[in-house]
Amino acid sequence: MRNRLFKNYYSRFVLNVISASIILFAFTSFLVYNTIILEDNKENINLYSLILFLLLGIVAFAITFIFLERKRHSYIEEIYMGIERMSKGDLNSKIESKGDDELSMMAFNINIMQDTINKLILSEKESEKTKNELITNIAHDLRTPLTSIIGYLDILVNNKNLPEDKKQDYLGIAFEKSKKLEVLIEDLFSFTKMNYGDELAVNKERIDLIELLNQLVSELYPLFENNDLECSIQSNVNSLILNLDPKLIVRLFENLINNAIKYGKDGKHIIIKIKNNKELDNVEVSVINFGQLIPEESLKKIFEKFYRVDNSRTSATGGTGLGLAIAKSIVELHGGDISVKSDTDGTEFKVVFKTNI
Repeated sequence: MRNRLFKNYYSRFVLNVISASIILFAFTSFLVYNTIILEDNKENINLYSLILFLLLGIVAFAITFIFLERKRHSYIEEIYMGIERMSKGDLNSKIESKGDDELSMMAFNINIMQDTINKLILSEKESEKTKNELITNIAHDLRTPLTSIIGYLDILVNNKNLPEDKKQDYLGIAFEKSKKLEVLIEDLFSFTKMNYGDELAVNKERIDLIELLNQLVSELYPLFENNDLECSIQSNVNSLILNLDPKLIVRLFENLINNAIKYGKDGKHIIIKIKNNKELDNVEVSVINFGQLIPEESLKKIFEKFYRVDNSRTSATGGTGLGLAIAKSIVELHGGDISVKSDTDGTEFKVVFKTNI
């Protein structure tokens, strides 16, 4: 494309020079011929007359060349004015693309550059907005459990006559709030690494994925109990050995299960389905809840950082909005794929791993 444009440019330039030269030759010949006729003797043509003819010819050449190039000069000025407007901050002004030459291509590319700059500015504004929301959310999310921890510990420290059962209750609450605080801080730490282009460290080893998920469900039993939920694991195999990072995989499914708990309370049941597809050399793990459906417009954004299906910040669904983004990052680090669908059959987050990873 670039070579063709340059070829067209030089061809047009040469053509204009040739056209102007022909007119110069014709004009000069006309003057010389008519002078000879008028003088009736070409020997009487002196040097000054020839110089005059030559100067007139050069003027004719310049006028002709300028006439042939006037549209291009006008278009170049139009492009320059457009660039000047953009340099002053007017990024909504477009340069009309005329014809099919190098100047029109230049105008086209400038318009693309302008659109790109506009998108970058919009992205930067969104990023700044997100950053401000993150700061607000962090302050809220960290302050709430921290206030509870300080409050209960203050009672324990200053109330010496507190009954033993109350002490245990308050210590249990403080411990649970501390665990929540730990999760929030870990999410923020992971986000910081991802946001600055650093990948989470992956230390793979041979693990039994089914055993790992069974253990995780057992550890999360109090959460299911407190939210009046049941969780079952369904698998077409009894054991499934894969090369994965156990810590990251636990984090992945912990995020997906916590998400199912938050939004699946009304459904009373969470199902984890494991399917070993030998013919496809992959493994599918689905976390399904039967609570509130996710709107269609939210499904496309649900793995984005800070995106929340609901805008409320209740204790039930509050959080940084990073859990699913981190889950997606962990899956991709293992060369897998994650998807979501939500309909009357339930909300399903499906993770697919290759068995040869």
